[in-house]
Amino acid sequence: MYLFGRRAQLSGNKFRKSLEWVAEVTNRVSQTTGLQVGVWNQMFSPAVGTILWTATVPDLATLEGATDKLMVDEDYADLVDKGLDYTMPGMVDDVLGVIISGAPDPDRPNEYAIVARASIVSGQIATGMALGVEIAERVEAITGSPTLFIAEATGNYGGVGWATGFANISDMERAQMAVNGDAKFIELVDAKAKGVFNDSPGSATQVIYRRIPV
Repeated sequence: MYLFGRRAQLSGNKFRKSLEWVAEVTNRVSQTTGLQVGVWNQMFSPAVGTILWTATVPDLATLEGATDKLMVDEDYADLVDKGLDYTMPGMVDDVLGVIISGAPDPDRPNEYAIVARASIVSGQIATGMALGVEIAERVEAITGSPTLFIAEATGNYGGVGWATGFANISDMERAQMAVNGDAKFIELVDAKAKGVFNDSPGSATQVIYRRIPV
């Protein structure tokens, strides 16, 4: 299964109108493609105003088919043109990842998500993938929140990420405290991650997203 995302950064102009546009384009994509599209606002994190649309697909043929439908949809094209008034030029990009472990639950109402990203160093791909799964499973066991481990199919070679969903901000805070206070989890990361994941400054990131209701 793949997780597809499209990021855009709002310019900050006509803030209320820009959020109305976000809802319009999200609903249009869902209607046209038949995919369950979610949209998230980056919160308490760098790049203020970043919007992320996400959808899961079973294979790339499904993603290709959805893209082809959008390319011939006049209403979608009009919304893309309209979005030029609300987004920063050149600040739109796509991300694609393979879900290695964990499974999205469409029936679970997640209002918040934490996404951590890292990259595996050359020569450590097999070890890094196995450790990535182990970390995801440990986080899920500690927090009780579903956690995906994802390998980036585009972008940085060796890029990986962990995405954990939360019912609300209190649930997210509780989970963060539980992970940060779990001695065995800290020992796991300290003992196994060194030399497997790139540890240069800025190579690992963590951001918080809040779902935008549409």
